[in-house]
Amino acid sequence: MIIAGTITTPTDPSITPATGRKAPPVTFVAAFQATLARVPDRVALRTPGSGVRLTWQQYGAAVKRTAGALASLGVVRGDRVAFLSRNRPELAICETAALHLGAAGVALYAASPPVTIEHVLGDSAPRALIVEKALAGALDEVKHAVPSVVALDGPDAVENLDSPRGFDFERAWQAVDAEDLLAILYTSGTTGASKGVEWTHGAWLRALERFDMLQPEPDGIRDLSFAPFAHVGERATGHWRSMLHGSTRTFCATPAELPAALLDARPTFLFGSPRAWQGLKSALEATLEPAERACLDRAAGRVRAVAGGAHLASLSDEDKTVLGTLRARIGLDRINRALTAAAPCPIAVQVHYHALGVPFGEFYAMTEFAACTMTRPGLADLGTVGRVIPGFEVRLDADGEVLVQSDSCARGYCNRPDATAEAFGADGWVRSGDVGSFDEQGRLRIVDRKKELLIPAHGHNIAPSPIESELKSACPLIGQAIVVGDRRPHLAALIVLEPAQRSVDAGAAAAVADAIKRVNIAGDPRERIEAHTILADAWTPGDELTQTLKLRRRRILQKYAAQIDAMYERPES
Repeated sequence: MIIAGTITTPTDPSITPATGRKAPPVTFVAAFQATLARVPDRVALRTPGSGVRLTWQQYGAAVKRTAGALASLGVVRGDRVAFLSRNRPELAICETAALHLGAAGVALYAASPPVTIEHVLGDSAPRALIVEKALAGALDEVKHAVPSVVALDGPDAVENLDSPRGFDFERAWQAVDAEDLLAILYTSGTTGASKGVEWTHGAWLRALERFDMLQPEPDGIRDLSFAPFAHVGERATGHWRSMLHGSTRTFCATPAELPAALLDARPTFLFGSPRAWQGLKSALEATLEPAERACLDRAAGRVRAVAGGAHLASLSDEDKTVLGTLRARIGLDRINRALTAAAPCPIAVQVHYHALGVPFGEFYAMTEFAACTMTRPGLADLGTVGRVIPGFEVRLDADGEVLVQSDSCARGYCNRPDATAEAFGADGWVRSGDVGSFDEQGRLRIVDRKKELLIPAHGHNIAPSPIESELKSACPLIGQAIVVGDRRPHLAALIVLEPAQRSVDAGAAAAVADAIKRVNIAGDPRERIEAHTILADAWTPGDELTQTLKLRRRRILQKYAAQIDAMYERPES
């Protein structure tokens, strides 16, 4: 319906809240303690192979020891504790311990440059910073910003500090309230300094209850922690959610270890960015025999025909066997739920996983609000981010901006009342900055960031992100692509190759040109890329990319202004 220039949509009527269940815990520490009592002997934290292996009982004991150690550093309810580490069990223990004291966690990306670390520490003002020893060198210039800097690992690790006399662990965690701060999560900072988003225990607990309502999973979730711990998706769907379900979490420290870690963990749940799913797709395709490729192509054709997972019923037993073998080859043979978010996921990637028989889905969320829409397995939701989840209201403003209202939104930005008033508003609607549209079935489609829309000389508004995603999907050699053309006669693109492609040789140039040609043919004629340049540079987080690998467009446009101008001066342009 249309109301005063605003499009609204109801929630999906087929999704209803569960009834008759025991009241959920009001804090994550209460959830942790309840899970500890329920499944004490289940493995909670592990690393691949014969590495770390802690049961929930051992996890709980480590949390209690570390909470006492943090208390000896002066950490009390209302404080913040920051972390600089790659994904590892000790990191989960330390943040969980901080939460038991009523302190909020502030996680830094392991690859953060000193200027970013200094900004986050200065903004969040943590009482203590816990750092992995291998990353301590990044702190040489900023140690003064925190009262206490202690090691995460090694003989002098924080958990080995003595608790203060009289420390009462039970009283500390039982005093934590639903409105206490759970975490400060920093935005990607695509257009400037990142902002710290403040989240309470209650808001995220309500969000996860709704998240799980749509697709309940069997008890005994096994997941793989490989997305950066500082990313909201990893913390929410993995770390915090495990406290509710008693999950078994396997930790993967670096992206290079992901393929082996998947085969070791055999997860039942997996969250990853579209880029990570694209990488797994490319890795599998590189191993396919002709018969396997033909089978996968047949399955993909059926997915495109029925747009969902129902294609499996129409496959031959032989094809089903082949697809099962392929799932096992990459460690996804036991998967119940595979999800992505945070950036546009190319249709080709989604089709690939549906064709494999992986229950693949996408949800829409931001650092400022939890998952408010989600696609459903086996339904024709490809190309959208699904329907509205109960407990959320989503509407489009007159200019198409997506607005979200719920009690599962953040409470505002740390130290930024001006930005809080602008984004969160007195009316309770959070402004996403994204432009979207609803189809006739109430499914939301995200067009692009509002500030990133291009308006070439012909006047047609163009969203660059979907084109960039299709380019990367069309050619596995393309690591990054940025489409330009605002107030220009046509579109052009800067291309950066994957690190494995060390040089811009003739073969790579031909593959990129072919990919651009195919994307042009399939797309709107007004959105054709008429010129492109392959850069020999490597784009890195902190410069051209954010820590979540999003494009820092303003920085790129400034840095490569000469190359962009040159594309419009060529005779073919």
